[in-house]
Formats: sequence, structure tokens, C-alpha cells
Amino acid sequence: MLEQLNQLIRQFGQQAVVDNNEVPNEHNEGVMQEAQSAIFAGLQNMVANGQTQQLTDMLQSGASVDQNNPMVQGIANNFLGGITEKFGISKQTATQIAAMLIPMVLSQLTKRTSDTNDNGFNLPDILGSLVGGGAKQQSGGGSAISQLGKSFLDKDKDGDVDLNDVIGMVR
Repeated sequence: MLEQLNQLIRQFGQQAVVDNNEVPNEHNEGVMQEAQSAIFAGLQNMVANGQTQQLTDMLQSGASVDQNNPMVQGIANNFLGGITEKFGISKQTATQIAAMLIPMVLSQLTKRTSDTNDNGFNLPDILGSLVGGGAKQQSGGGSAISQLGKSFLDKDKDGDVDLNDVIGMVR
């Protein structure tokens, strides 16, 4: 998921970051990395705080995500705090970048995740990366968060996560 998220940030970061005269060129890469970290951490926090269903609903909706969404506001605040501290970007410029970049990336993420013809983003992979499902499982069945993710994704309750579960999510 991180690679796909990085691609979205680069796509929408061109105008918000690279073409922005207020961001020194030597900080372009760092600002985009900070956006990726803020978005990923924000999505992980939703899962950790028991908001997995809200996250799933958002990702499956395909709807645009605007800056009035509380999740977007939290991610944007973390992002702008990071880039003002790390790169010395003014708060005004950081706010403008966050207002442009974060909602655009999240809207595209929801659009592409809900599009069944787009193989680049799929809900089980996204949720798996957020709960650590890609990590090696320890004896005893893996971490509690991994088990929570698996139990949430196992829509047909047959003990595994497969295509039948993905079809169950779409219905």
C-alpha cells in the first residue's frame, strides 16, 4: 500500500509542493515523505482506535473526501505540524499545502479502492497493511491487531480471507 500511496502523493504533490515557490526545492522530497507518513499514520490510528468500520465505509464509498472531514483535519494538522518543524515552512504555506494535498490524495485513494476495475488498490490489502497483516506471524497466530483485521475481513467466517470475503464486502 505504501508504494501506491507514494504514487498518489507524487501525482498530486507536483502542484502543491514541487511547483510551490514557498517550498525550497531541497525539501520537496521530504515534504512528500511527510505527507505519506501523516496519511498512513492517520489511517493506522483509525484502525487502532476501533474505527475500522468507518475507514472501510469511507474507502468503499468512492466519495470525495474534503477538508471538513475530521479524519482529514487530523491528518492535515499532523502533516502541517511536521513540515513546519522539520523544514521551516511557514504555517500559512503548510496549511495551504495540507488543504490541497491531503484531501486530494485521500479522495483518490477512496475512488481507486472502490473501483473494482482498479487492481492497484484493494481493501483487504490496505487494511492488512494498516494492521500489520503483511508481517510474519508469530507462533500463536500473530498479533492481536492482525487477528482483529483478519476477523474483520473474514466476511464468510470460514477462517481465511479470500475472494469470497472480498465479494462479501462489496455487497
